[in-house]
Amino acid sequence: MKHLSLNKSLLGGLLLSTIVMSSCKDFLDVNVNPNSPTQATASLVLPNAILRTATRQGNDLNILGNLWTENWAQAQDYIFYVPQQSYGLTPLSYEPTWTDLYAGSLRDFSYILAEAQRTSTTNTVAIAKIMQAYNFQLLVDGWGDVPFSEALQGTTNLSPAFEDDEVVYDNIIKLLDEGLAAINTNAPTPGSSDIVFGGNMARWRKFANTIKLRVYIRQSAARPNVAQAGIQAMQTAGAQFLVADESATVNPGFLNTAGKSNPFVSNIGYNVSGSATSGYAATRANTLAVNYLKATNDTIRLKRIYTPVAGRTDIARNYVAVASGDIRAQVPSPIASSRLSGIGPGVIRPFAQNGFAQPLYLISSAESFFLQAEATERGWLSGGTAAAKTAYESGITESFKIFGATAAQAATYYSQTGVAGRTVADANAPTALTTNGRFDPKAVDPAYNSTGNKIEKIITQKWIANNGINGFESWAEYRRTGYPSGIYTSLNSVDANNPNKIPVRIPYPQTEIANNPNSPKGSTTFTPKVFWDVN
Repeated sequence: MKHLSLNKSLLGGLLLSTIVMSSCKDFLDVNVNPNSPTQATASLVLPNAILRTATRQGNDLNILGNLWTENWAQAQDYIFYVPQQSYGLTPLSYEPTWTDLYAGSLRDFSYILAEAQRTSTTNTVAIAKIMQAYNFQLLVDGWGDVPFSEALQGTTNLSPAFEDDEVVYDNIIKLLDEGLAAINTNAPTPGSSDIVFGGNMARWRKFANTIKLRVYIRQSAARPNVAQAGIQAMQTAGAQFLVADESATVNPGFLNTAGKSNPFVSNIGYNVSGSATSGYAATRANTLAVNYLKATNDTIRLKRIYTPVAGRTDIARNYVAVASGDIRAQVPSPIASSRLSGIGPGVIRPFAQNGFAQPLYLISSAESFFLQAEATERGWLSGGTAAAKTAYESGITESFKIFGATAAQAATYYSQTGVAGRTVADANAPTALTTNGRFDPKAVDPAYNSTGNKIEKIITQKWIANNGINGFESWAEYRRTGYPSGIYTSLNSVDANNPNKIPVRIPYPQTEIANNPNSPKGSTTFTPKVFWDVN
């Protein structure tokens, strides 16, 4: 892969990706040369590799997914997200992301794996393989066919083959199985070099099982027999998953120092002086998400996920949102970001509460419970509807807690019935857009045993829980299931051939197109789909 020899000063691409890459590099100041194997120990490189992965997932991919699944939208007085909001991504748009996943994270984990095998540190071997699997799922879910077997060979192979995404998914399972087999709770651990679980290998086992469950669930429509058999085999083997208060988060010790704070916060939150960044001002609440939370009486999370508009006092009108791609005068004159709701304190903690030191998420405990709920509801894990209901309600409870609310508030919310089909019109949306229901999603009853499709309930709640935390996962789940059902097309889509669709993939990077004759040709943001996307 030509990009494996690139340094970190990349051509073009998104500003946020450049910020992300420099943040990782500056924080730990570790770079690995694969041609100099004695340069650093595995324990020295491990935190850097983990941070790179978490930064890509928790920042640029998270932002993209939140924009494409109608959690966020661009303020009309900014041009921060034009390619994303118009679906006009180019091969340069996410080239830095691709490059850093391969030439950064995966290269580092390959080095760590070799060093750990050489020194027989089995638990570090386990972590490296598990994190390789995590990275390859990000790549497949974003791009489809990707280099796998011939990847990460440095100058030995600059033109690796792109392998079928379904085959790569099978290899992701193999990596996870190898990682699980290498875990030895009686052997030495990486300790503080493990910036996820601090050397807790029992927790790493749960994390690997949870990611494995995610990989199988993702194939529920495309390969249901494979998904079912895999999940049932996990249960037979006694697999345990992440549960309450066990989110997989990454924090190397973020500080209120330039280059050493949480990169997501420093990108679309605030700088070291506590002043809001332009990214924060540009990133506003999306009409669909706000309307859905209002329609289901989810005012607790509404207040945690978004900020109210100054000077307004009632829930109905003090959370003002904007539609994806809306470049017209939809809000009170003058058009200004300050007249729209922004990212709330449950997603980015205030500066006074040391938000610069909050962790990045690999996967939340809420998502783990929703995966378990779906597998159980489908009959692939035992327990039936009663067990699925318990997992579903636990997922909502964890979501409330993660956003800074309480379990009691969650219980009040998920006990609701009678809200199915409700709509709440955005008072600030143009009449033509409101009356056709485009931004007015029909609510699904939160109560699990009430009427409605239970898989839709689970995925919709997962979408809410991942708001601001893992938007990339919401985008993947929407492509797989079509839920939440109210997702709409950007008002400013540049693709006339796909007027009623959101993108199904990220374009391959320019470095691959130009330098690798094996790279796929003719792909766009709308074709071809990832193999598991048969919706």
